[in-house]
Formats: sequence, structure tokens, C-alpha cells
Amino acid sequence: MSSERENRGVTGGDIVEILGAGIFAWKGVPSYGRQDLGYTPDGAQDRCSFLSGNILLGNPMDHPALELVVPPGGVRFGNDCSFVLTGGKLEAALTTKTRKREEPEPVDHATVYYASAGSELRFRRRVYGFRTYLCVTAASGRKSGVAGRRRGAFERAFRWPHPKGIIRVVDGPDREFLVRPSRFFSIPWRTTRDVSDMGIRLAVSDGSDEPNLQVKNEQLVSAPVCDGTIQMTPSGPIVLLRDRQTTGGYPRVFVVVSADMDLVAQYGPLQRIRFARVSAEEAREIARLRRRDLERLRERFTA
Repeated sequence: MSSERENRGVTGGDIVEILGAGIFAWKGVPSYGRQDLGYTPDGAQDRCSFLSGNILLGNPMDHPALELVVPPGGVRFGNDCSFVLTGGKLEAALTTKTRKREEPEPVDHATVYYASAGSELRFRRRVYGFRTYLCVTAASGRKSGVAGRRRGAFERAFRWPHPKGIIRVVDGPDREFLVRPSRFFSIPWRTTRDVSDMGIRLAVSDGSDEPNLQVKNEQLVSAPVCDGTIQMTPSGPIVLLRDRQTTGGYPRVFVVVSADMDLVAQYGPLQRIRFARVSAEEAREIARLRRRDLERLRERFTA
């Protein structure tokens, strides 16, 4: 859990002051090249939302954002700035302090706002999703309020997610350890309460303890894992997220395609989740489509 004191003065701290406690952290792009030392690449869990927020603000693509799981009461902007909320939707309101009165204004999701120094952004209930991104950039000489880059064009820009919300996977290096691999895709899975930045444990959504998914009883040597690796443990499958370990000793039966990791990051506890198997070439095409969608968004808002 992060605190107000710990988050003042870190990236964006000259602009953002955290008001209260919650579960949140400043996140950026992944840092590769140190997995042999036990360090994961890390970075924002939902990279598409993280990158989109920076695109809408005209930030560099690696500009850190505040990733909110359990948001604090709010934030105070120390300088004039522009901001946007992306990812999971939170109800929020912007209060601009003037000489006469405080003027709260509802904040729309995925919409750029200007905020003058001293303004406060207050968070309320979560509408959907699990992780929200507060992206901020310095701005001056503007009146607080909406900047005009609104939600509609933002949401229509993305074509890469599965239309039915299904999470797509490719075969993992240890798929042969499953006695009936196709059975994995007919089981009605749900996320459990065991959810963290490291991973999500799955269970059968009808409440039965036995998923009838047999694993061959063979010895395994710990081997490298990556974002999205689905490991079969004695307690059921685990989907590894961005803060995962670097090696694992359970069978790596499937791997979530890279683009759909952004969707998995928005799953909270006790939600149904469906999977579908795709080929390696289909996975590459999904990644290409996601990249083109982000490029189209950048072209739209940097033109």
C-alpha cells in the first residue's frame, strides 16, 4: 500500500500530491535486460491504456503515470497541468479553488482536462475495470476544465480486442503435460480473490473443486516464464502478470498473447474469464493490429 508521504516528489510529484492512502504506484514502460539477475521488466500492467493516456496528452511514450488499483481520496495539482484518466473507469470530480467558491466538475473518462494549480481531483466509486491510469503533463495559462479530446474517438480507435472479450492464448512449452489440453477452453473459469501484480489464480466458476484437468505427474526443472504464462499448479491455473517471477517450476501450459495482457490486467477478483487458443501467426497479427491502432491514435492527436 502506498502512502501520501511516499508518493510526493516521485515522478510527477512536482505536479501531483497524493491525498490519502490506497494501492497505487507510478508506472512506466518495461525495462528489459536484467531477468538473468532476477528482475522482471515490470512497467504498467495495462500498457495500451498507459500509452493511450500519454498520446492524448502529447507526452513521450515512456512518461510515467499513476496506476490506481485502490485509489486514494484524491490528488492535488501543484502546478497548472493537463490530465486524463484511462484504463478502468473511476467516477471522479475536479474541484477548482477560486476566490469565491469551490466548483466541483464531474470528470469524464478518457477525456483530457486542464487543471490550474491547487485544483483537486477526487475519486469516487469504480465503474468498471481494475486498474486506472492518471496521466499528467505540465501546462500553463489555461482555465480549468475539459480540453476537448473526448472519449468517443478514443474508444473507437481500438480494433484489436476480441469482440466478445475472450482472452487469446498460444500453446506454452509444457502443453503436453495436460492430458486433455482442449478441456482448458471448455471449463468456465473465474478469477479468485488471489489477485496481485504478480498474477491471478483461477478457479472453476460453478464452484466445484475439481476442474477435471489432469496434469501428467512428471518432474520439472524450473524454467523461464514470461508475461502471460499460464502455469498449472496443484491449486489450479495461475496467469502471470507483469510483476511475475522470472522462473517457475510448474508446467507452462499456455501463454496469453502479448496484446491481450492489457485486457487481463483489468480483471479483478471473482470475474468470469474465457480463453481461446490461437496460432502464433494469429498472435503476431493481433500484436500488429494493436500497434497500428496506437499509431492511428497518435496520428489523430499529434496532427
